[in-house]
Order: sequence, then structure tokens, then C-alpha cells
Amino acid sequence: MKTVIGITGTTSVGKSAVAVNLAQMLNTEVISADSMQIYKGMNIGTAKIMPEEMRGIRHYMLDIAEPCENYSSYLYQESASRIIESIPSVPIVVGGSGFYFDSLVYPPEFGNCDHVTAANLRKTLSENGIEALCEMLRDLDKDTYNSIDLNNPKRVLRAVEIAMSGRIKSQGKGKTTAPRYDLKLFVLQRNRAELYKHIDERVDKMMANGLVDEVSALVEKYGICDTSAFSAIGYKEVIEYLQGRLSLHECVEKIKLNTRHYAKRQITYYKKMNVYEYVDVDERSTDEIAEYVYDKCKEFVK
Repeated sequence: MKTVIGITGTTSVGKSAVAVNLAQMLNTEVISADSMQIYKGMNIGTAKIMPEEMRGIRHYMLDIAEPCENYSSYLYQESASRIIESIPSVPIVVGGSGFYFDSLVYPPEFGNCDHVTAANLRKTLSENGIEALCEMLRDLDKDTYNSIDLNNPKRVLRAVEIAMSGRIKSQGKGKTTAPRYDLKLFVLQRNRAELYKHIDERVDKMMANGLVDEVSALVEKYGICDTSAFSAIGYKEVIEYLQGRLSLHECVEKIKLNTRHYAKRQITYYKKMNVYEYVDVDERSTDEIAEYVYDKCKEFVK
């Protein structure tokens, strides 16, 4: 079983820079595990690493999809696993999307449904709300209906897609299946107060760097699409501002609040994962964090 090093943690914790340093030490390459950095043209609002910040380290799974399309974790693991197998050294997977790591280690048992069905279900969600999809799921797969978070549109939508394709999500084996990779997952973490401070500073920096202009360009090119990209934090709030539904100040404060809530959800998700080690970053520089992780990696990297 191939070993993979994972670097994750909440937004604003410094994952990308640590991964670059570590990749230089290990002479390896980096695969992104960020569900929004896969989209083209979404750079500022996703804090996407720029070419000059990569310092010669090859990065994969960035800018591979259009914001007007929905890119699933199923498609992600298909592409990322091929890349992992092509890298002769121990690859580094970095990003804050815990479910992308899960999809890599425990490949989804169910593929995608056809495009027409998927589009019709998204239209149902948009026009009739999540309640309509919940009713469909209850009729198609009652066990899953009784076991998943019915307030999560993505999960309900996915469960209905699976059920409509003739499979039953509740009958899947999930994580009881053997893992595909030996993932050594390091979770970078900050003190909560420091984390919120860094989040606020990052949002202010994004606004100063032209987030409004970035969102405006996306809307001009694609319109406002009913996709994951256009509902991403930072983008949906700026769209509300552009529509005159929020003042600029309200927009910024809403992005900060929603990002803090997202960080809390990330922390909760990591607790369910098989974590190799949590790494406190508050009192360490990027170089020190990378050096610490490198020393730990010596145990399983030859």
C-alpha cells in the first residue's frame, strides 16, 4: 500500500506554504485537496497558491474545472489517485476539504448519475427547496433518509442521485472497506482566538487584493450559476453585494462570520478522521512547522 502524506487544517492555518517547504525537503510533488481551488478564475477568494509561491514544486488538481460545472469528490478521487500512482516518491496531499481526503483513501462505492438527471435534481433543489429532495429520498431510500443530515443540500442531493441510479447508499460499506492508501495525516491547528484573527485578516487582504473584481469577472463570464463554485464562501456574499442586497461592510462582515463557521465545521470533521498527528502552529514559523513534520516523516519515508 502506497504511503501518502496529508497536510490539512482549517482555513488560514498556513497549509500551502508548509506543503511547499516539506515537498522541497522530500523532493516530491503536491496534490491539492481543496474543493474550490479546482475552479478556474477563483484565485483570491480561495487563497489559491500562485506559481511564484510554489517555488518550483509541481502542484496538481488546481484550475481543472469551470465554475459553471459541479465537480464531485468522485471525479476528484479518480483524477488524484492516478496522479498519486504516477509520482515515484511519497506525494503530499494538501487542502482543507476533509471529504476529499476521505474519497481518496476510501473510494466512493457509487459513481455519478447521468448529466440530465443531475441537472433536473439541481433544478428541483433550486425551485422547490431541499424539502422536495428530502421527500424524494424518503420514497427512494428510507434508511438513508433516516440517517443523513437532511439540512445539508449537497448530501441530500447526492443520496437522491445514487438512489435514482438504481443503487442504495445505505447499503454501501463506507469506511469498513480497506483503505487504498496509507495516509499519514497531519492536521495543522491554531488557538481559536488566533484562528479567528487570522481569518479576519485574510478576508481584509482578499478584499484589498480585488475579490469584488474577481467575482464580477466570473459573473460577467458565466452568469450566476447554480453550482458549488458560486455558492462558495466569499463569492456568494460578494454576489449579494453586487446585487445590492448587502452593503460592502455587511458583505465583508458576513464573509468573516461564515468563514469562522466553516472553520468550526472543518474542526469537527477532522475529529472523525484517522489523524496521524495534530500540529500546533501558533508559536512556530512556516519553516519550523515544515521541519517538524519532516522529522516525523522520517519514520515512514525512505
